[in-house]
Amino acid sequence: MYGLIHRYIPDSPDGRASTAIIASLVGLPSMVVGIIGLDPTNGSVTTEFGFLFFLIGAVTLAIAGQLALSVVRQTNAASAANSRDEAELAETTEAPIETLRRRYAEGKLSDEEFQRRLDRLLEAEELAEAPTDRERVLE
Repeated sequence: MYGLIHRYIPDSPDGRASTAIIASLVGLPSMVVGIIGLDPTNGSVTTEFGFLFFLIGAVTLAIAGQLALSVVRQTNAASAANSRDEAELAETTEAPIETLRRRYAEGKLSDEEFQRRLDRLLEAEELAEAPTDRERVLE
């Protein structure tokens, strides 16, 4: 049943949520009519039709439940992906030395590797700050 539901229902959360609402609006009254129809003292609906309405309501509500669960899963997956993207963005915006310090603190770098990379970064910063020949001429 899960495969059939997800094959014919739209993939978007909005489409699945609206289909779940419509299925609930159909399933709940059908189930109520079915329960009333199952009462042998009630003469308005026969027991066979009561069972049929009850079955239609139960199946429709099961579909609505599957769709609602699917929307919740999609929302959770999207929020998890957003938090991973934010964490990656925070890592890319930090300074190289801060990244190096964080990786050292996490234990991803040895002492020698940390010192070697730190020296290389400091040398690169000194070279970037040194005035170029063109700047010297302009002064």
